[in-house]
Amino acid sequence: NALTGLANAWFDSIPLMLISGQVNTKDKRREYSFRQFGFQEIQAVPMAEPIVKKAYDIELGMDYVNLFDEAYKIAFTGRKGPVYLDFPINVGREIIEVDDVIVPVELESPAPFDAAPYIDQLMAAKKPIIIAGGGIKQLGLREEFRKLVNLLQIPVVPTMPGVDLLPTGAPFRVGFLGGTARREAGIVLKNTDFVLSLGTRMCNKAIGYNHDDFIPKATKFIRVDLDTTEFERQLKDCEEDVVADLTSFMRSALEHAEKIKGMHDHSHWVNAVVEMQKLMERVDMTFGNELVKHFTELIPEKSFITLDVGNNMIYGEQSAVIKSETRVYESAGLGSMGYSIPAAMGIAVGTRVPTYVVTGDGGAQMNIQELNTISKKHLPVKVLLLNNHVLGHIILFQDHYLEHRRTATTEDGDDYYSCDFAAIAKAYGIRSYKIRNIEELDQYKIELNDSEPLLIEVEFEDCSMLPNIHGGLDPLTNGPELPEGLPDKVIDIMKGK
Repeated sequence: NALTGLANAWFDSIPLMLISGQVNTKDKRREYSFRQFGFQEIQAVPMAEPIVKKAYDIELGMDYVNLFDEAYKIAFTGRKGPVYLDFPINVGREIIEVDDVIVPVELESPAPFDAAPYIDQLMAAKKPIIIAGGGIKQLGLREEFRKLVNLLQIPVVPTMPGVDLLPTGAPFRVGFLGGTARREAGIVLKNTDFVLSLGTRMCNKAIGYNHDDFIPKATKFIRVDLDTTEFERQLKDCEEDVVADLTSFMRSALEHAEKIKGMHDHSHWVNAVVEMQKLMERVDMTFGNELVKHFTELIPEKSFITLDVGNNMIYGEQSAVIKSETRVYESAGLGSMGYSIPAAMGIAVGTRVPTYVVTGDGGAQMNIQELNTISKKHLPVKVLLLNNHVLGHIILFQDHYLEHRRTATTEDGDDYYSCDFAAIAKAYGIRSYKIRNIEELDQYKIELNDSEPLLIEVEFEDCSMLPNIHGGLDPLTNGPELPEGLPDKVIDIMKGK
């Protein structure tokens, strides 16, 4: 059951120590060729090995204390990720003697790095940008990054996991990167001449599968990453790969940015980006976008939001109001439907503050049984459930690639079924409401801010996700047609006219 969680942690570089139970050592299959020896035995370690930094097959007599220390260091050293420890039941029953005081594990400090030459190149460009990924917040560098942006004063395009690095309306923030993003980020990427990438592996989901369409006017693309395996995939001819610990790079970049503060003026470029975003602000806004936007306007300044996988995730990434202390979590690399509710539960247990879920009728049914735990533990989890009675993101794929052959995605086809989620939540003992209009959310503002569970189901028919531009194509000429004259205005603005 934990393999999905391990895979999610592996792809999103989340440090995690997972301990599982295994059959008695004498009941393990070991070298035999038959399928199973012990009851409920499974070859868990070989299954986990491709998606963890290290997997331990625990045996009797091991130095368990030092083993835990080693596992912790591996999870948190270098590029973070999960480790897995598989404990046979007889080992778990062992009584061992340990010191009363457990000394905290000390992690090695990253080696210093000189980022000054790269910052100088960035600032010498005419139209520079930073692409900022989730690695920045994974390392606890959010505030340092915000300081750096305020010093450099150039546009920032976050990736999906980095969407909460800068608040909505911040002067240098431009949407987010990817084929499911709004058009503004794509327009900036088509016009930039210099890119610095921090805290992101630049996956194809973000940049498109045809790399020629990605940053076509850039003369330099600097990728900073500690994991050298990511550089096995060269993205652009103008690419320079920089092997560096992001913490060390950020510290050095901040120090140098202070020294060169005010020496470079990119106001013409920044103003063009800001003006372009104002023109595009109301384009492609669907019911789902408006719903999530208003929902997030009603929640506190300091809030945790978990997004599921599907159109609901895209609405959240595109339109959630990110406040200064908002934190957003999603299954970015694995894209695992059902992620949002259990993720919110973990956050609620750890923080005891209200945690907000945005999910759809498909993802919610993956882990709907967790509503019982939320109810019994009185966890402050608030669920906004978008029920349009279809697997909306999947039918977009079916329509685009399979000539509108929809299978197991709509109720019309008699092979997919939604349900009355408000009634199910009520049966579990959770306050639940069913609405159809965005304005109806206002009457639940008090419940959205208290410490008890809540589920609001919103029924609607729209399943569109816009602009849905595939493969890094031109955002002005692809996707739904823009209002007459708007593309020309945007082109003129980006040219500086």
